[in-house]
Amino acid sequence: MAGPERPIDGSMDLHVFREAVERTGHAIYWTDTTGRIEYVNPAFEEQTGYTAEEATGSNASILQSGVHGTQFYERLWETILNGDVWEGQIINERKHGERYVVKQTISPITDDGGEISRFVAVNEDITDLRESQESLQQERNRFASLLDAVPVPLVITAFDDDALKIEQANQAFSDTFGFTDSQLSGASLDELIVAEDASAQAAELNEQVRRGERVRREVRRHTADGAERTFLLTATPFRSKPHEELLATYLDITDRKQAEEALKQRTQKLEGFANVVSHDLRNPLNVASGHLELLIDEYDSPHIDAIRTAHERMEELVENVLMLARHGKTIDDTESVALADCVRESWATVETADATLTVETTATVVADESRLRQVFGNLIRNAIEHGGEDVTITVGDLDGGFYVADDGPGIPDSEREQVFEANYTSTETGTGLGLAIVREVVNAHGWEITVAESRTGGARFEIEGVTRSTAN
Repeated sequence: MAGPERPIDGSMDLHVFREAVERTGHAIYWTDTTGRIEYVNPAFEEQTGYTAEEATGSNASILQSGVHGTQFYERLWETILNGDVWEGQIINERKHGERYVVKQTISPITDDGGEISRFVAVNEDITDLRESQESLQQERNRFASLLDAVPVPLVITAFDDDALKIEQANQAFSDTFGFTDSQLSGASLDELIVAEDASAQAAELNEQVRRGERVRREVRRHTADGAERTFLLTATPFRSKPHEELLATYLDITDRKQAEEALKQRTQKLEGFANVVSHDLRNPLNVASGHLELLIDEYDSPHIDAIRTAHERMEELVENVLMLARHGKTIDDTESVALADCVRESWATVETADATLTVETTATVVADESRLRQVFGNLIRNAIEHGGEDVTITVGDLDGGFYVADDGPGIPDSEREQVFEANYTSTETGTGLGLAIVREVVNAHGWEITVAESRTGGARFEIEGVTRSTAN
């Protein structure tokens, strides 16, 4: 708004003009060209705390708060002296020292000759509005800080027709997908990270969220460099219907999926190899065992028992190789298993001689029962093999698991990690695969197993991370 203003003392009705100025809710005052105040309205008095008598004749600088520097006021004066209107926010100070914020407009007024004769200032007190805006901005900054503190990629989006527009993304999202803040702001989320062949699935997910459904799904998404990764997407609608906004988290599971696939392929190869080996071993073993039975009928030799023991050991090795291969698979089907019943059933399948079993658990866990029986069976065999035929074996509860302990000689600290390695054995008759199978089964359940010392100085195998069953 450049150019001279119409003189206020022209042909207009001065009474009507003065009445309007006096009754307006905004503070109005005018000054001469030096800034000396010539008139203030009642709203000025209320806003500033200065009476009309105190303000009139004083310089408008009495309102300065000290917040704005000299350069600020020099630019203001340069604007209005050039005949232009100055508009902006300014922090003033009331008579008693209280600062307040106004939205100010200063307009030059010209005389009949076109010369600037005075300036009229209109001040709207926006202190409360400014405080609300600052409070809102602080909340936004706090919210952004909270989002950035979340280590999982997170993005807030809103529907614009059928497109999902990004409203806010946290630092983890930017880092994971490789986009800058400027690239993300207001962009279509699907256009940025959804591959063309996954667009139909993305549209389906969007529609589910728009209906108010919470979505949790494995999805493939592209990063800024074109790499494809797998994420566990959780999309949650918020606010009332219609659900136009959603919060989405992207948990990167690419490495986990690759590891699962590698484990699956490795297990399949291992199982195939084990089947071939066991088949090729069993055939000559069966032939040897058959001939041994014929020799028993014809000869009475002390070497026959040694041959039979060797055959049995070979058969056990074949079975253990197969078990080790098969137990490397992840657990798919689980059920509620009573530990006490499971361990007693395992006990019945093992040659226990004079060993004693003490069961101190009533817990029910979520597990694959047949494979859990294998765990107990192998731990019982291990205790008898190392602790003697009269060993006492105790099964009891742990916080989040259970233990199998014995009163045998125990396992030295230096060997406790090695005992789970395939082919590790401290006896001449051991296969070295029993505890390896135990660890494979435990890991397949998602549990953890460690070795400690029992109360009697023997071995104590602790299995933790076990889910208790709530079934009756």
